Amino acid sequence: MVGGRPLCVSYFYTQSVLFLLGVKLLDVEASSCPSTIHKKVGDTVELPSCLPAKDVTSAKWKYIDDIVADIEYSRIKYYNFKDRVSVNQTNLSLTLRNLTLQDSGNFSFISEVNDEQRPTVVITLKVHEPITKEPVLTLNSTWDASNKSCTVLVECRSTSDSNVSYNWTVRNQTLSGSRLQYKLRPEDGETTFTCTVFNSISDKSASTTVKCSNDTSVPDPWNFLIMGVAGGSCLMLVIIVGIAVGVCHCKQRRAGSDSNDLTVYADVSDFVIDDRTSSMKPCSLYETIDNAVNPVIRTDGPHTVYDKIQLSRVKNVSASPYQQVS
Repeated sequence: MVGGRPLCVSYFYTQSVLFLLGVKLLDVEASSCPSTIHKKVGDTVELPSCLPAKDVTSAKWKYIDDIVADIEYSRIKYYNFKDRVSVNQTNLSLTLRNLTLQDSGNFSFISEVNDEQRPTVVITLKVHEPITKEPVLTLNSTWDASNKSCTVLVECRSTSDSNVSYNWTVRNQTLSGSRLQYKLRPEDGETTFTCTVFNSISDKSASTTVKCSNDTSVPDPWNFLIMGVAGGSCLMLVIIVGIAVGVCHCKQRRAGSDSNDLTVYADVSDFVIDDRTSSMKPCSLYETIDNAVNPVIRTDGPHTVYDKIQLSRVKNVSASPYQQVS
């Protein structure tokens, strides 16, 4: 009996040490197990089981309340994410491919060793959309005559659909938030405001520079747009007026040329016909046409204005090619 007591004490001490070592190893594995994993859309993630895989009789991976994979004696059945999920039979880790934003959530590993359930391991997966475009900055500056300073209001906006955070860098200061109000004085010179939009996997930055002045304000992009529209309208008006003046001028020139043409056609040179029955030779085309219609010499006087004028000026046919004016 006496010799048996030290043996029992030694056995108890050995078992206690082994138990403590097992607990210690379990704590080490649990401490190295990530509680949150960040990934971007399209990535592949491996979620560790964080527990030894030896002697595991059954295990399950769950996504929130839904079973993803059921493991029993090395047989695996897949449920949700069926085409994108797999389990490593050596360490029982869960691999999920082609991540989407909807894959974000809590994944749980529930296992048993020799029909005894072990602690549940919970890992939170957060899937982010990568930031690919620079943020848009809006800036406004107003002069405060009482304090002789400028109040600068800057706003930063991300074009990404995912949740992002904002940081401002001004000189040696780093400030958080999407909007920032800042005081500047003319002696500060040019000051650069830099906004950084970021999430756990990516970031983008944009900057703008402001100089405080009592007669200088930050230009509004709408002012440039209004000035551009007004300038374009004035240019269009000048073009329309120019076209109208040109058309009117062309019409006047055409009208003048038409009147001259009428004068030219009316001014017919001497024309002599061979009319053997008449002792008088007409001196105009109008008289010739009249004689052609009626070859008999009319004695009752002229019937047209042209006839009357010519009759009063009839003289002997001149040998000169120029018409004689009485």
